[in-house]
Amino acid sequence: MRYRVRSEKGEELECPSLGDLHALYRQGFLADDDLVRQESAVRWERVGDFPALQGERGRRREGRGALLLLGVAALVVLALWLALRGR
Repeated sequence: MRYRVRSEKGEELECPSLGDLHALYRQGFLADDDLVRQESAVRWERVGDFPALQGERGRRREGRGALLLLGVAALVVLALWLALRGR
């Protein structure tokens, strides 16, 4: 099944499969306010409300948390390095 995606700017994209749609959403190429519909459907739905992406929402949030944790850890290491270097 193919999917059509429309951005807030009105640009449209065709996704060849649900797997591709999942990947685009997980990687942040699709925003919750973008619109999506199955190829055979008439009605557009918000990406954030699209039932087929429900499981991806959790994974997307987890990825952001891991990235934030990595950033904080890097800052702590940098601060420790600067503190020890100043001695």
